[in-house]
Order: sequence, then C-alpha cells, then structure tokens
Amino acid sequence: MLESVEVGAVIPAAGSGKRMNVSVNKIMLPLLGRSVLEHTLEVFLASDLIKILVLVVKTDEKDGVYHQIRGIDNKYGKKIVFVDGGAERQESVVNGLEYLRRWTGWKVRKRLVVIHDAARPLLTKELLRQSLMAGLDYGAVGIGVPLKDTIKQVDSEGIVVATPDRSKFWGIKTPQIFDLDLLLECYQKVNESGLLFTDDCGVVEYCGHPVKLIPGSYENLKITTPEDLILAEAILRRRENADRPGI
Repeated sequence: MLESVEVGAVIPAAGSGKRMNVSVNKIMLPLLGRSVLEHTLEVFLASDLIKILVLVVKTDEKDGVYHQIRGIDNKYGKKIVFVDGGAERQESVVNGLEYLRRWTGWKVRKRLVVIHDAARPLLTKELLRQSLMAGLDYGAVGIGVPLKDTIKQVDSEGIVVATPDRSKFWGIKTPQIFDLDLLLECYQKVNESGLLFTDDCGVVEYCGHPVKLIPGSYENLKITTPEDLILAEAILRRRENADRPGI
C-alpha cells in the first residue's frame, strides 16, 4: 500500500543545549562513538520508504553539522538537503515543508511528510514503518505513550487544584506523519493567526482535522538532559547485544 505514496522527512535540528548545560547543539553530542544526530538520521536514510530527507539547522551551525555527518548519506545512496532554521521550532518546520512543496522530485500525487525531532535518536525502523502505514490511512498521525505517573494540576503557587484521570492522557513523541498538502494548508492558517505550537499535531488539531494516535515506545526518548544520554547509551548497548549471535 505504501508503494502508492511518496514520503518526505523533515528533521528540525535548530535547537540548543540549554538544559544539557553544554555550549553546543545537543544533537552534536557523542552517543556510542557517533553523534546523536547521526543515530537519528540513519533510520530514515536506511528506510526505502523515504524519498527525500530535509534537515533544518541554524544558519551558523550548517557548516559544522555538514562536516559532522559528511558521507552518511552516500552510505545509503540518498541526499540530505540542508534548510535554514527559524527562531522557533514552528518556523523551522515550515521552512522544511516549503522546500518539500517546491521540490520537483515528486513522481506521484499522494505525498506524506514525516516530522521527527533530531534529538530522538532511538526511533526504530519498525515504528517508523507502522507510523507511515497509519499516516496513509488517517492523513494525520501522532506517536504517543500512555502516561505512567499520576498527573497533578497546580496553580501559580504550586498548590494542587486537580488530579486528572491519568488514563485519558498520553505523552506525545515523534515521528508525526501527515498528508503533505494538509499540513501545508494548516500551517498557513496557523501562521496567519500568530499562534505558536510545540508540535505539529497541535497545528492540525487547531484546524479541525482529526489526529490519530498510535502507541509508540517509551524508549523513543528525546535527549534533553544529561541523564537522557546515559539512558540512551544503555538502550543502544542492549539493542546491539541483542543483535549479536550467542548473546
């Protein structure tokens, strides 16, 4: 079924390392001998479903990122396109989408776009394929996991005012998959409104289009704090050991 559609990927990578307490973009930090970004890109480059990969980076970091990942695309016979990022994630995503809109390499009318955080290096090829299949069916799909912790709503003084039913809440991750034309149309409406959103599903929800959530993986974490790097390394080591015969 996925043979009837072409897929472009947009990877926003114009963030910072503030909560990591580092002076460089956190995607450049080492993770088992390679950068976080290299781990993230590889699952998309290795997928035969991804037609084009757009990496959105800060203008002043473009050269550094290019040299960091130089050659990784040739390994898989695919080209990574660099696009300038914006001041906000939303602007960066729009810049990536606009490149896909103008791209002349599309061969079919049905096009999907997958948006994935550059700082999520533990996405698996199985979850990527599942999300794309759902995207083809629904046109707007998010990956999420049921919350494990009890949720407390507090006021400005930190006093608890409510305890929502945890079973009704999911933590949202990426990838998020959309019909390309739908997401472009929704971002145009949002930009005209002046509103800012922290994820792309929220943009589509605002425009009144239903979003399907499918179960993801708790391992698909986002590198945000130093502890996340430690956990990500442990997960990658376990996966490597599981792939070795006799272990």
